Amino acid sequence: MDSVEQDVWVSLREAQAMEHTGSRTELLAGLVRRADAGDVPRATYLSRRLLADAHRVDGRWDEVFRLFRECLDEYDHRPWRFDDEDEVSLLSWHAWLVGCMVDFPDLSLVEITAALDDVERRFLAAGLGLHEVHAARRGVAAHLGDWPTADRAFRRWADTADPAGDDRWRRLVEVEQLLARGEEASTARAHELARPVLADPSTVDRAAVSARSLMLLPVARTGAWADAVVLYRRLLRGMSGEFHSLEEHGRIVEFCALTGNEDAGVDWLGPMRGFQARRRPLATMEFAASVAVLARRMVELGRGDAELDLGEDPNSGPFRVLADRMRRLALDLADRFDRRNGTSAQGDRIRARLAARPLVEHLPLAPTTRRPLPTLPPPLPASALLDRAEWHDLRCEPDEARACLAVLPAGLPEDLAAREAELRAKFFQSGRTEPELWWAADVHRRNGDLRRALLVHCWLGLWIVAEGRPAQGAALTADAVAGLRRLGDETACAWGEHWAAYVAAALGRPAEAEQAVRRGLRHATGDPLARGSLLLLDASLFPDRTVGSATAALTAFVEAEAPEKALEALAHLENADAHHGLVDPLLARLAGRRDRLVGRLRYLRACALIDAGRLAEAADDLNEAIGQASLRAGGATVEQWYRLAQADDAAGRHEDAVDAGLRAAAWLDHLRDTEDAGWAEWADHARYLVAENFHRLGDRAAALREYRRVADGGGPLAASAFVAGSVLLDAG
Repeated sequence: MDSVEQDVWVSLREAQAMEHTGSRTELLAGLVRRADAGDVPRATYLSRRLLADAHRVDGRWDEVFRLFRECLDEYDHRPWRFDDEDEVSLLSWHAWLVGCMVDFPDLSLVEITAALDDVERRFLAAGLGLHEVHAARRGVAAHLGDWPTADRAFRRWADTADPAGDDRWRRLVEVEQLLARGEEASTARAHELARPVLADPSTVDRAAVSARSLMLLPVARTGAWADAVVLYRRLLRGMSGEFHSLEEHGRIVEFCALTGNEDAGVDWLGPMRGFQARRRPLATMEFAASVAVLARRMVELGRGDAELDLGEDPNSGPFRVLADRMRRLALDLADRFDRRNGTSAQGDRIRARLAARPLVEHLPLAPTTRRPLPTLPPPLPASALLDRAEWHDLRCEPDEARACLAVLPAGLPEDLAAREAELRAKFFQSGRTEPELWWAADVHRRNGDLRRALLVHCWLGLWIVAEGRPAQGAALTADAVAGLRRLGDETACAWGEHWAAYVAAALGRPAEAEQAVRRGLRHATGDPLARGSLLLLDASLFPDRTVGSATAALTAFVEAEAPEKALEALAHLENADAHHGLVDPLLARLAGRRDRLVGRLRYLRACALIDAGRLAEAADDLNEAIGQASLRAGGATVEQWYRLAQADDAAGRHEDAVDAGLRAAAWLDHLRDTEDAGWAEWADHARYLVAENFHRLGDRAAALREYRRVADGGGPLAASAFVAGSVLLDAG
């Protein structure tokens, strides 16, 4: 072996060991050229095959077919350059690619049939069995909906399978075919066949991942909710960080859309970036249909104006636009397939999926999952929607307030349009905020609503101060507050003084701020929300009164049923370490309520349980805390996930401990890499806990993977992880 050939083989082995990346693809492309130029036949074929597979993962199917044709042309003209093993590999690849031809509607049935006949001729000429050819014929027939032919081809494929092979793949092919038929009896048979594979706890085994992907929605449609949740959670682990097909991602997106987990579905839309450039139309159609189902649900929930952010991708934008675009794309592609196939099978199937209704209002996917916040207000007149938006605004509930604005009709009368403009100017602050507020106040005044006009001026004064015009802003707010006093509306006066106190504080005038707070509290005796807001401001401005004012504010907010405001007051008490005696009485008072305040109180109770050595008892409180915290921006903290993993482990909740531990470990790894290397020990503890719970679940491969990561890290747990992994291997 000369030096050129040796270098080629060394590079090939390096490429085989690398994970799929753009640099690996470039390395393989260079390797093909070097092997060909150096006349190393086997390395040329193997590197072309590896390069083709890399292009397939990236969706560059034109490159896949080009590289295959180069290999086949070489085989036809210089067959002596292929040994027996490579000949079998090439012809098997050929049969698989022929089966894929149905995924491209521009390829005619005549071309596909000719290719099937050609590959069969080649197998016979080489003296090979027709197992792979039967697989291709089965796939083509199933795509066309020709079930008698598909069934015959499947039986021939199954009969010619290697008896020593993995029987699970035979089961999965049959499951896929039975599900595609859509008949009640065939679907029941698919469930029965899939059951043994689904029972496998492995999250990294490819057959188990494929089975879960295929069966996720069918299991949910039977109402076996607990089973569907286990499948979803194991899919979430098994597909993490790996390359999977658009169809697999799409099935999960659709499952989330039809089980009330729209936000989780959005989290699975990463493959949308450039997905139409992946050049396999069948996959594009399948994924587009799934996204259309999810986007339609977002529209139906009043979230059609919410933006999907995919960076520079053309599919970034509002879900209402995405819903229409993806629906049209799926139907247009289905029509192309049906015109090619001479049937309506693909179009009928896609139309049925697009018309599917939710299977359940909300299926919790984990113990930390909570029903999403209601984003679609009830049908109300425009004036009532604006009242509701203002109410949510004062309670610090911006998502609900914006949802009310999203469903306002166009062409509102001027008085209502001014109220809408006022709210939008505050919610979506920009260079237009000040002129919009001036206009709104002027319209309120012209329409005889002096109270609203003066309250707008109070807030506007604070904005002008922040914009660097303190004298103008302070004077505007002071004049407005004086005007509110003359009107005699107690609640309006309380809120006016609230903004006056903010202005004084911004100007560095604490005595004036204190006076405004005191005046406001005298006006707010009948309004617990205004009273709590003034007390909260007092707690913020005057540290010597923090505990007393924050405690009183918390009481007022609980009375006003304003949990988001109450959380602010509770945070002051936590910072002062003055919350301990309040937690249990408040939880007793709020029994039956489920909101972020209750979630935070339960987290504080969980911390007390952990400090008392009652770790397992803290799990339920931590689940509620994380679930409620995750409903709004900010979400749960890494500390909460870490504590939950420990509590689940102590309680023997192995599935839950794995999920919480993986979440915590990934976050801690990020903190280690971006903020402080000191997080590494926390990350190792989380991963070691994950490994232990994978082991207890019977997922040996995943446990070994996590032990290895800890051992390779060289931290305090490295030796323990090495020993645990070795013991597990020996027990193998």
